[in-house]
Amino acid sequence: MSRKNKEFPSLGRTLLIILLHPFLLIRGIRCIRTIFSRFFFFQFRSALFPRLPVSQVDHDLDARIPFNPRFIRIYLDFTAFWVRIVGFLCIHFGKPGRALAADFIVSITDLYHFAFQIYRKNLSTTNRPNYKKNPHFWLIHTVDPHLMCIPSLHIMLMIHSYTAFNHHLHSLGEEEKLKQLAEKVFLGAVVISEAVLYVKQHSINCIAAALYTMRCFDPALFEAADAETFVNSLFSSKEIPPEYAPFYTDPLTDQKDIAELHKQILGLYKSLLDAKNEDWTVPILDFLGTMPQTK
Repeated sequence: MSRKNKEFPSLGRTLLIILLHPFLLIRGIRCIRTIFSRFFFFQFRSALFPRLPVSQVDHDLDARIPFNPRFIRIYLDFTAFWVRIVGFLCIHFGKPGRALAADFIVSITDLYHFAFQIYRKNLSTTNRPNYKKNPHFWLIHTVDPHLMCIPSLHIMLMIHSYTAFNHHLHSLGEEEKLKQLAEKVFLGAVVISEAVLYVKQHSINCIAAALYTMRCFDPALFEAADAETFVNSLFSSKEIPPEYAPFYTDPLTDQKDIAELHKQILGLYKSLLDAKNEDWTVPILDFLGTMPQTK
């Protein structure tokens, strides 16, 4: 496979592929419907007609991560990131790839339903700057009431994107051939996850809860050691994907701060795992119950 063929298709090309294949389109429509009903609509309804507890889930260490609006362009790629994987599977692997792409879309839908099991019982929020100098922030703050922070769907989507991509490459027998590409997907997921923190859409507590949720969602894809690998990659020196490099400016570099952030994220993640309840939502709900309530 040539270097050119290894590149991911554009978002527009991927959407065209989905439109041209009814079985992909149907699953895509279901996914969009779920995102609007389980994420956007439910948040706005909860904001207008409050009835659920809302936990304030900031951590003191969040202050160690500087608010950096330059990262907003990286952050906004989180949806296109996983959609391009759909296009890649379809273009490069024909009918088998389209079948896996369909499964991938369904799994994204399932991810929203899974996280909703927490949101429908306890909402959560963080302090995010009321930054209006960049229109992208105005858009985000307009469409996102910021009431579904734990677990972080942004982080869950990034983790699921690279783990599912690796799984599908393995099932197609292309894991070794496309190893470098898989590493690039992992790196992109890490950089977008960092951007989520730099633009203050989430707290480090949200990251830990997302790791735990992904372990419960599909332990075969996200094994015990994967969380530590992912966390230790955050804020670490790395090659930045070229498409993100222009916006990856003034990152956190203090190694002591980075080590403390890693320790806190992994510590909360492990404490949630150690709770060992048959109902996976209980440890998160118990944690939310210990946090300050906004109402």
